[in-house]
Amino acid sequence: MSAAVYLVGAGPGDPGLLTLRAARILETADVVVYDHLVGDAILDRLPARVERIYAGKEPGSHTMKQDAINAVLAERARRGQTVVRLKGGDPFVFGRGSEEAEYLAARGIPFEVVPGVTSAVGVPAYAGIPVTHRGVAASVAIVTGRAGPTGEAPAVDWRRLAGADTIVVLMGVANQEFVVRALIDGGRSPETPAAAIRWGTTAHQRVVLGTLATIGRRMQEANLRPPAILVVGDVVGLRAHLRWAERRPLFGRRVLLPAPYPSCLTEPLERLGAEVLHVAPVEWVPPPSWAPLDRALDELPGFAGMVVADEVALTAVLDRLAARGRDARALAAVPLVAAGQAAAHALRRYALRPDAIVEDTGRDLPSRPHGPWLVVGSPDAQHLIATTLVQRGLRAETPPVCALRTTKARTDRLRELLTARRAHAIVFSTAVEVWRLLGALDVDERPALRAVALVAVGAAPQTALLQAGLTPAITTTEADLPAALAATLPQDSGDARA
Repeated sequence: MSAAVYLVGAGPGDPGLLTLRAARILETADVVVYDHLVGDAILDRLPARVERIYAGKEPGSHTMKQDAINAVLAERARRGQTVVRLKGGDPFVFGRGSEEAEYLAARGIPFEVVPGVTSAVGVPAYAGIPVTHRGVAASVAIVTGRAGPTGEAPAVDWRRLAGADTIVVLMGVANQEFVVRALIDGGRSPETPAAAIRWGTTAHQRVVLGTLATIGRRMQEANLRPPAILVVGDVVGLRAHLRWAERRPLFGRRVLLPAPYPSCLTEPLERLGAEVLHVAPVEWVPPPSWAPLDRALDELPGFAGMVVADEVALTAVLDRLAARGRDARALAAVPLVAAGQAAAHALRRYALRPDAIVEDTGRDLPSRPHGPWLVVGSPDAQHLIATTLVQRGLRAETPPVCALRTTKARTDRLRELLTARRAHAIVFSTAVEVWRLLGALDVDERPALRAVALVAVGAAPQTALLQAGLTPAITTTEADLPAALAATLPQDSGDARA
């Protein structure tokens, strides 16, 4: 990476539409300045160390003026930080990215533009509406809805625009009466099919259908508010048999995983249409000293085996081996045991095959006469496993591999997902995840969990929930989780008025 500022398109909201280039840049960013239209699921996957600055602009409410945004980009770049200006859709399609690029260029600040999937194409596609189709539409026009007497682009030639086969109006809800009248006055038939799509590609996607003559009334009846786009043209009629996103079993469902991204559960849930949110209640930071772990790794042959509780611990182990001129081959000296399926997936991602997979509590860990067990994991996971082993008369060593801290930003995000922008389900893969989430909430906030479907993947999180006085709506296995959620959570059709 060479640029100081990256003007990055985040796409319309679905994190699966983020480009590979954008994802790589976000992983290495120091600070991300993001807009209102950037999807929650994308923001939740940013590394914990990344500083976030909200610069959202909503109708009638601008958190930061454009001059202030420009100044932040320049000031942070001059500090030597890697700055990402993250915008919904594409930064050069009504995103003011070119204005920010001009500002940076005039001051000699290096920048790079990373295009994104524009909502003008991606959002209609998720609604089953192609913007072109052979025999139906051979041309498409994209226009801002902030045009006209009260808008930002009064010079739009609506008569010429009305001649395009498909017209996509971005940011057009608040000014839809003017836009519709201008298109009809420009020669477009009032009977032309039209669709309004709100929060397209996300769990909140809603579609209202009508014609130019009726779409305004139908939007009002459905209380369709920004952010939304308007699609005008005969291609709208193709939605009847091309709609696909809403037919996925978990469409419209927001599922919270209280664990870092990625999780072994992310991809199968997203494949069925769920919006998967990753909000771990804690952050992982290095321990005060690496000496105890280094010493344990030097003495690996003397252990009965190594129990891996989570990916953070495995990464720390491999990093410490590398720092001392060794690699994963050193782990061949002992059996590797995964405490839970998440730990097993982490081992496999590093091409390490677990010799055994046990409960995350370590209750079913096999007894071995040869030495103590080396337990690597976050402090709470280590304590849980070590306590279980001692109760069984076994020995355990737990060198620190990380420390945990709770931040206000994370607890505020969890509260939001339990109240204002509620998740439909919370999926716990381990008992530790249950205790961490409960620990992040005040006692009087915990009853809000009863309004959400609590899902236990395995016996250990089920037991933890019951001990906390919470009854899981579903107890299932990792393999059966997607189907169990699909059968339990009600499906949303996606049509506000069809």
